[in-house]
Amino acid sequence: MAQIRSYQKGTTLIELLVYMGIFSIMMLMVSSSIFYLQKIIKNNNHNYYVKNQIYTNLTILQHHLDNASMTLENDELKLFSKTGKLIMSQKIQDGQPQFIYRDKNFNPYHLIDFQTYHMALIDKNRVVQIEISWLDMRGKPQTLVEYLIVINHIL
Repeated sequence: MAQIRSYQKGTTLIELLVYMGIFSIMMLMVSSSIFYLQKIIKNNNHNYYVKNQIYTNLTILQHHLDNASMTLENDELKLFSKTGKLIMSQKIQDGQPQFIYRDKNFNPYHLIDFQTYHMALIDKNRVVQIEISWLDMRGKPQTLVEYLIVINHIL
């Protein structure tokens, strides 16, 4: 009797093509996931930048509110010293907040596409409500509502 021996020392061309196809599909899935995660990280970084700018400026505004009296008329916030001198004012111009501090006009929010920026006095004129919305990197609106306490409000 003759025995038939089969020697397989390598892979066939068909197996190699199947392995390459499976590997290509897996690499495509991994690379698309990495690309999607990169977009999410970029959007989160932009939103962090916007919120950081807003909170920094709100902290400065709260510091001035603690030491000054204020008025709010037609979305224009004015801060006065104890002697009645205008310290700082904030108004909305062309959809962007403009700060006037000691005769200098500036916009502290750079590269932010604001949709709304609205200020209102609530709780018997003891709290300033500031509602801010902007577009994120995906073009979706993000909204932030903050409240600042008014200590020395002119009645």
